[in-house]
Amino acid sequence: MNEQRLLMLLKTDAEQGMRQILHVFGPSVHKICASLLAGRQCEEIEEAESDVFVKLWQHRENVQLSETYSLKSYLFAIARNVCKDRLRSASPETLSLELAAESGLEPESSERTEDNVAEHWLHETILSAISELEDPARSVFYERYYEGKSVRDIALHLQLSEKKTENILHRGKSKLRSILAEKGVTSYEEFEK
Repeated sequence: MNEQRLLMLLKTDAEQGMRQILHVFGPSVHKICASLLAGRQCEEIEEAESDVFVKLWQHRENVQLSETYSLKSYLFAIARNVCKDRLRSASPETLSLELAAESGLEPESSERTEDNVAEHWLHETILSAISELEDPARSVFYERYYEGKSVRDIALHLQLSEKKTENILHRGKSKLRSILAEKGVTSYEEFEK
């Protein structure tokens, strides 16, 4: 069932629509919540997942889908915000020291920890999105945004013209935006440079 039909079902038969949406998107929402709340108790992760679907339920009449704004990206954005709110409101001692050590974090305020976890998730999500691009776009984006190379250096390394490299970056940004929106990332300042 496509997303538009799921949304219509949610609006006409809310119980059945929610059941279908949970079936389709539940595992992905769980993955996002578990990733952003890594090191937290399973109950807190489950509560965050529930909060995502409760918010969808509460705002089901206002959700509008478009080519660039899917139900999946809407749910992923809610999941990210719910988890960020939970991290923001948590006391620092509730965060796993194991997670802090794995992430290279030092004990600090919960706001700072939340920023680090969110930044780590965003970094991993962007890398995942770049890996979905075809070459040479994948290589161009990786070298530009992760290695910080200039267009000229990328063109030399990949044996492309500078103009072609610029065109790949320009066209690839649109494709990357779509991939990132599917993954719940709705802000692209990193790629506007």
